[in-house]
Amino acid sequence: METNSLKIKKGKLRKLLKNKSAVSQILAAVMMIFMFTAAIGVVWAWLLPTYQQFQTRNVINSVTSYMLTVDNGIYDLLEGGEGLARTVNIDSFFGEYILTDGKNASLRFSDEGGTYNETYTRNDLGSFSYNLEGRKGVILQEGHHAYLKGPAIQNNFFVNSSGGSSYQGLTNLTMLRPASETMIIALDYRVGCYYWFDQTNEVLTITVSVIELEFPGLGLSIRGYHSLILAYDLYETVYTASTNVDTDFYLDGSFSATDFNPSERAISFIKPVTVINYDVNIEVVVTHISIYV
Repeated sequence: METNSLKIKKGKLRKLLKNKSAVSQILAAVMMIFMFTAAIGVVWAWLLPTYQQFQTRNVINSVTSYMLTVDNGIYDLLEGGEGLARTVNIDSFFGEYILTDGKNASLRFSDEGGTYNETYTRNDLGSFSYNLEGRKGVILQEGHHAYLKGPAIQNNFFVNSSGGSSYQGLTNLTMLRPASETMIIALDYRVGCYYWFDQTNEVLTITVSVIELEFPGLGLSIRGYHSLILAYDLYETVYTASTNVDTDFYLDGSFSATDFNPSERAISFIKPVTVINYDVNIEVVVTHISIYV
């Protein structure tokens, strides 16, 4: 037998179902809740990527500013000479600053006639980079890179060139996306190429200047707010050579000691028509900049 309370509940349910206006109000309330929830989902689907992109751009702008401050500190040291130091303050925000080595600055000096072909490689040069994790498909596509300062197209190896083909006054500051949720802003070492031709004595002089970032120990990792100390430790001549040629002279550069790409050509000296042959004097100098926390 049904209890009295159960009979009462069934009776109320029958009355509610017979009341069409009450059913309509219930359905309207359910539909409104459904539409409101769907609207929130649509807005959030648009808002979240937009917010992430806005957040990422702000971090990139801030990190770029810090990187340029480091670069300016290095320039100050170069003007002052050995034994000087500068302090730079940085903040890692949502990522991590890493100072690593392992890159090579490879040079090849050659003439068009094929009478001279010599190479020099500087091993384990340093790179100061910022790794930003958790950034999905914004700013750059996976596997792509962009230069943060200077022209849209730069030579990948020789950033400073007296030939005018690349951006003067700034080291190689590049933004990379190696993986789907990782952004890297890299401040690589600088290679500057300078050359001039003495028409009176018919002598071509080439100087390659490398700024080498170094750090004590096996590596350096920074999270949070830190003060960096930049120190000008040493200036040294690491390579010299001389030759006499009678055709055009070239300087190529690469990250690899064996794979030279013509697009990485730093200097193309075209022999003047009035010159039969000329001397070439080559010098590679390295400036050591150490970074301490």
